[in-house]
Amino acid sequence: MRAIPARARMRAGHVLRLAVVAAIVLLVHAAHARRVARRQTADLANVEIARVQPYLPAVVSIGGDSPAVAGGRDLLDAGGERVGTILRTSPSGDAAIGFSGPTDLLVVCDRDLVVTGVEILTSGDTRDHVLAIERDPAFLASLAGRSLDELAAGGASRSDAVAGSTLTSLAIREALALRLGGSAAMSRFDVEPSLDDLRRVFPAAAAITPDAGEPAVIRVTDGEGTPLGWALRTSPAADRVVGYQGPTDAVVAFDTAGRVAGVLVTASYDNEPYVGYVRDDRAFRRLWRGMSLEEIAGIDPAATGVEGVSGATMTSQAVAEGIVRAARAHAAARPPPVAPDRMAIVRTVLDSIEGPQWGAIAVILIGIVTAFTRLRGTWFGRLALPLVVLAYLGFGAGALVSQAQVWGWAQSGVPRGAVVLAVLLAASVLLPATTRRNVYCSHLCAHGAAQQLLARVVKPRWSVPSPLRPLSTVLPWALLVLAIVVAVLDLPLALVDLEPFDAYLPAVAGVAALVICAVSLLASAAVPMAYCRHGCPTGALLDHLRLNRRSGSITWRDGLLLACLVVAGATWWWG
Repeated sequence: MRAIPARARMRAGHVLRLAVVAAIVLLVHAAHARRVARRQTADLANVEIARVQPYLPAVVSIGGDSPAVAGGRDLLDAGGERVGTILRTSPSGDAAIGFSGPTDLLVVCDRDLVVTGVEILTSGDTRDHVLAIERDPAFLASLAGRSLDELAAGGASRSDAVAGSTLTSLAIREALALRLGGSAAMSRFDVEPSLDDLRRVFPAAAAITPDAGEPAVIRVTDGEGTPLGWALRTSPAADRVVGYQGPTDAVVAFDTAGRVAGVLVTASYDNEPYVGYVRDDRAFRRLWRGMSLEEIAGIDPAATGVEGVSGATMTSQAVAEGIVRAARAHAAARPPPVAPDRMAIVRTVLDSIEGPQWGAIAVILIGIVTAFTRLRGTWFGRLALPLVVLAYLGFGAGALVSQAQVWGWAQSGVPRGAVVLAVLLAASVLLPATTRRNVYCSHLCAHGAAQQLLARVVKPRWSVPSPLRPLSTVLPWALLVLAIVVAVLDLPLALVDLEPFDAYLPAVAGVAALVICAVSLLASAAVPMAYCRHGCPTGALLDHLRLNRRSGSITWRDGLLLACLVVAGATWWWG
């Protein structure tokens, strides 16, 4: 039999190694998603029967997962027969924010999925608003007798809300609708934009008509029925955008060319005089003039660029974010064009990246270029770049690849807005896997840069004592395996406490990260790059994924990762 060439063995072994790590990541994600889906039903199993019996007296126990309602549990009588279903609105309904937070509800149904009772389990809303709901038995009692399908359809009126707790009342109805697979698209504002309101933008307006297909759109015509333009109401799309004390309803008016002709602030739950300041501020209104719907929708709603109206910063920024959210909701509701503008999508993504993030990305790109050119051996690569990385990526952006980040993202996905960390992680993994160079550890890690600069000052010359060398070899991998097991089994251990990287954000750093940072730098003052070489689990993983001449050889490190894969697979299979 013909022997397999060494290069082919190397590449096959390397691909297999990458596949093992990728499989672990996928299994961690799948297991976590399953745990999240089951968490609400597991919590329901601990509900006291005494809380359920007033609404369904025949219940004596809580059974298993309900086939009638996803995430619910069966309610059983003395004979073990199903007589109803119990469910809760969290986490599906947590997007419905009342005055200051979401409310988690316990919902009891009979066997026909008709609600017999609703209670508040917990709430992140303001205490007084929640107490007002609980002291008014009529509000929650009004939900009884309705089917889950009716509640999913929404349709509540603000007249049904508890006086003084309107936002909390509406959020409770929205939470039910969201939990049951419906929509929370119901305006929280009783007062709709009037003809007089629209005449402030269109003086010749004689009639306004809500669009039949989308109530948030208002058509404006003159006395002869000629269209003058149209207006987009920010409610209900922006009803959960809270300024100082509540949401605000605004109207964005567009002329017949599709450009903004004016912005009106109408009703609001926010504080006066803050709303009045925004309503009267000409600079705020001019900010939007001439923009198209697509241009507004392309703005990052969390970073509109609005500096804030003097004296009403939170309110004006909330109104600006609401305008963007309403534009996005309307744009999403319209049929997509036959040939989508890919460049427009790219521009939207690029526009969402803020200035400081562009700076951090530039530092990353400079570090990559330095690693692959002769710059790495010059004063720039040895001194200037480490200083910039330490200052900008480290203390400036707090951008360091860590086990907490890697396995947190594996569980829950990449958070929105984490552009710098996403670029840094991509470079950290892809470059060593394809180019044989661990660019992150050598040129982009702020803690590595700190050790490089320290070595230039103190010139460490010691080496790890012989008795400690086995430990220094095993320690990074022991920490790596621990991090993987914690992520796989969802153990109550904060992975940020395994590494020093949180110390580069002192305002949020824990004691463990600060201590590890200090100890590792002291060790690096004696042993060159001590932490990178003998204590870093992230560096150990990245170096293991690096393509090299020994990639075709199976080592004890591969055995550890295979064991982690088995544990992850078993957890997913039997979890």
